[in-house]
Amino acid sequence: MINQPTDPLNNSIKVKLLTYLAQELLTPLTSVVGMASVLNQEIYGPLTSKQKEYLDIIQNSSKQLRSLVEEIVGLAELDDNPSTIKCSAVDIETLCQQAVGSLSQVVSRQEQEISLSISPGSRLWLLDKDKVQLMLHHLIFSVVQSAGSGSVIRIHLSRKEQGINIAVWVFHPWLGDSLPHAKLYSDYLSNSERANYSEVNSGGREPQIAEQLPSLPTQGLSRLVLSFSELSALVAADEADKTPQLAGYGARERLGLLLCCQLVEMQGGQLSIQGSPDSGYRYMLALPCLNAMELLEG
Repeated sequence: MINQPTDPLNNSIKVKLLTYLAQELLTPLTSVVGMASVLNQEIYGPLTSKQKEYLDIIQNSSKQLRSLVEEIVGLAELDDNPSTIKCSAVDIETLCQQAVGSLSQVVSRQEQEISLSISPGSRLWLLDKDKVQLMLHHLIFSVVQSAGSGSVIRIHLSRKEQGINIAVWVFHPWLGDSLPHAKLYSDYLSNSERANYSEVNSGGREPQIAEQLPSLPTQGLSRLVLSFSELSALVAADEADKTPQLAGYGARERLGLLLCCQLVEMQGGQLSIQGSPDSGYRYMLALPCLNAMELLEG
């Protein structure tokens, strides 16, 4: 059988049709959520405990489906202009809060919490709102899905002269601050540091000095950059389980991390894992952007 070449026009038509179908799904889903809510308020008469239980399941499942459909629509819209950056003045605090809110149902099902902290500074930055929101959604989702019940997903936004940094990590009452696969990162980074040390002593290249992360102790801090091209090659070759950056994640979480890497690199930024065995590890999303308030005042 001869494989026919992919037709970009046909792909575009399929994406647009899927978008329309997904948008049409939103209307009945919204109706189901609304009517279930009305019934749950017992406006039309009292309900038994079993009826209330079933209505809660209908409401929660419908909200989950609506969230998935909205995610599909967002990805389809991204496909129209994947490499085009559309910057506008964005309230970064509101954007982070919206990203956290979009995952409230998932967090509740996992018996977890999300804690968002924001350092003082300007709220308005020149960003591509849709791409940043997608990045945050998929990065946080991958951590939520891989963290255990009882965990607190912590997100910290800090402003820098060159842009903004967003750190994501997990706090667990028994395990402390880190990421779900901290042991993998620790072993990988230790081996990398030993390899760098050997190369220097044998006349090889100088080791790269890890960028220091202010919110973590600097002693023994390491940094592992996640490259979209390298990780996507591993996934395509079905070797994702051999790399600590993706090992332990499910298929959806892996693809979400890949999308996050791709989107941040499009905007000149970088996604990395930073930390040490003592201080714990966390994702650091570094996004170069301009302070919109400074531009307006200037």
